[in-house]
Formats: sequence, C-alpha cells, structure tokens
Amino acid sequence: MAPLRLGKNKVNSSGLIENNQQLPAGSVGDDARVASRFIDGPRETELLVGNGALRRHLAEVLDLRRRCGQEDDLTTEPEYFMAANTLANRRCSAVLIRRDRELEACVLFYEHTRLGIGIGLFRGGDYIGESLVIGLEPLQATYVHLATQALLKKWRIHGVSLTIKAPTERCIEIMGPASDFRRYRSSEVQHKLPLESTYEGMLASLGPRTRRSLAGKRQQLEKSANVTFVPVLEPDKALEVMLELEPKSMPQRITAFLHARYHLLRANTDFFSMGLRLPDGPWLSLLSGWRRHGVTYVDLQMNDMHYKKESISAVMRAFMLEYEIACKQELINFVGGSSLLLRRYCEPLEPCTDFFVAKQGLRSDFFEMMAKHVRSGSVYERLKGGADASAPSENEG
Repeated sequence: MAPLRLGKNKVNSSGLIENNQQLPAGSVGDDARVASRFIDGPRETELLVGNGALRRHLAEVLDLRRRCGQEDDLTTEPEYFMAANTLANRRCSAVLIRRDRELEACVLFYEHTRLGIGIGLFRGGDYIGESLVIGLEPLQATYVHLATQALLKKWRIHGVSLTIKAPTERCIEIMGPASDFRRYRSSEVQHKLPLESTYEGMLASLGPRTRRSLAGKRQQLEKSANVTFVPVLEPDKALEVMLELEPKSMPQRITAFLHARYHLLRANTDFFSMGLRLPDGPWLSLLSGWRRHGVTYVDLQMNDMHYKKESISAVMRAFMLEYEIACKQELINFVGGSSLLLRRYCEPLEPCTDFFVAKQGLRSDFFEMMAKHVRSGSVYERLKGGADASAPSENEG
C-alpha cells in the first residue's frame, strides 16, 4: 500500500477537500447552530486507556447512554466496544468530557499498538461513522472535536483518524479548515435495509441479479448439499461454531475475540446467533447480532471460505432475511456497513466524513510510515488522493 502523503495534495476527484477550500456563508445546518449555542462554557476532559480504565467508569457511561437515548445502539456500549475491538494490535481508549463535573459526552477510540505498546496513533469510529460518540446528537461533532484536541495535547500522541456520520462542511465549521495536517473526505453510506411483510415480497422488491444471488444460490446449495439452517444457536453452541469456522473464514480473528463475543452472547438476552451446516455436521456459516424494537442489528458473519463459489455469504443472508421477516422485524441494520449485494437497497443515504489530523514535525513522518502497514480499506487508504470512497463492510468473513 502506498504511504499517506502529508504534503500539499489538492485532489478534487478523490473527494479530499482542498486545503484552501472555504465554506460559503450560511452553509452550516441547524445542528451546528445548536452546537454553537450550547457548547459555551469550560469543559474538562479525561483520557482513559485500556479496558480496566473504561470499566471503572462503566456506571456513569451507561447512565449517559440512557440520558442521551442511545441504548439501542450497542456499538457505543463500553462492554460491546471492548469486545468488538479485541483484535491484534489494538487497545481501547475513551475521552470523557465533563461540564461542572457531570459527564456530558464519551468519545470512543482505540490505539494502534505494536507488541502491546501504544504507538501514538488513535482511531475513532467504524467505517460508517458509528461506534464513536455518546452524547446529545446535535453536539456530537463538537464533542468529537474536543476529544481529538484533548488527545493531541498528550506528548506521545501524534495522529488521530476517525469517521463520523456528519456532512463534511459541518465538520470543517467545527474542526477547522483543511490543511496539510488536517484532512477531510466526504462520502455517503447505506446500511439500513427495510423489510417487506413477506419473504416473497422481499425478493420481489430486489433486482434480478440480487434475487439470483439470494434465492437462486440458496436453492442450488439446498439441492446439491442439503444444507440445514439453524435459526437459534445457544451461546455455548455459537462459540463451538465460531471456533470451528475460525481457521476457515476471512478476515482472520484472534481466538480472544471469539471468547469476548461469547461473553456478550451470554450476558445479553437481545443477542442472537444462527448458523448453516451440512448434514454430516461441518458448519458453513454463522451470523450474529441483536434485536431491539423491531430492528435486527447484524454485526458478525463468519463463512467457510472454501464455499465462496457457492456464495455462502448470500445464501446465509437469504435464510436470515426469511427468518427475520417471519419474526415480524421491520429493518436490518448492518453494523459497520452492508455488503455490495444489498447496499443499493438500503436507505436512507447518510452523509459521512473521514477525518485525519496529525501534529507537525518528525512524528508525522512516523505516522506516514506506519500507514503503509494498515489494512487496505482503512481510513488511511481512503484519504489518499484518488482512492475509492465506498465504505467496506466490516461484519462479513
């Protein structure tokens, strides 16, 4: 992967905002005006590093989630956030923002590490701008800005990247104009799929190629391999299936991630797991998530990569759609982004902004060097001139 260049690089075609771009007067929406009215007054910030530090503040963060009406979005629940980021070379962190000693916002990050040591590169939010901030919605971009500034005041932190669900012009208004060391990129995301009242009606609402991928591939696999769909897997069985699929699915996940997921399944009655298997026992796919108020959140899918030609991911989603419709669910929320197969049918189209800021000097050169080793599709890759703005799906394997 080519390095991220921190020098002057004005590229219109990539969506990266030019360094000298100015906002026209009156271009910022009502939410920004709300922010300007309510953000007045001093704020105290506190950086938490590591799972232990996050858990020591768990009670007040959960209370904040209740006050802000974010209980359905488990991506910002600390235990979920820590489990989802139980991955190699990551360490969970958060910035708490208080006013008059009362917790007003919590912005979630993870730090890139090497051999367990933090390297001063922090990342906030998933690829579609969620899993980022707990706080009143009109002020979320402002809280993210305060948290980013708090991070960069630490001597050892030299780079912060994040993705936020907000228009780029609003982010510029709050975070400052683009420059050599402050970059923005705008995109749009779709990851919420409305469900029809019947499975047949759902298929009829899709295009012919999508129907062939879902219903056609499903019928072929049912006839050729006599696969069995298991709609309910208890946590112990789900762990067994995940461990079986671990060496056969992509992306590779460490075993600790699967055990962290298992503890989430045991601790939350809203969570579910379902699977697809052959008659003689081998498992081909596992799909997992949670259900809240008519919405099914899908955040994990593991597929046997040896069945890629059979479109095992699409076959699993066909079974999932039929089952969720039978359960009277109204919407599928693909956490972290939808696959290309169903993305075009998701709505609404939501504005999203990639943001990157680094300190000037030698540390930024180090940041650029480390960006070479970040997985393709990351914010570092997408902020390069000419990169594709489409957001990848994070929940498929």
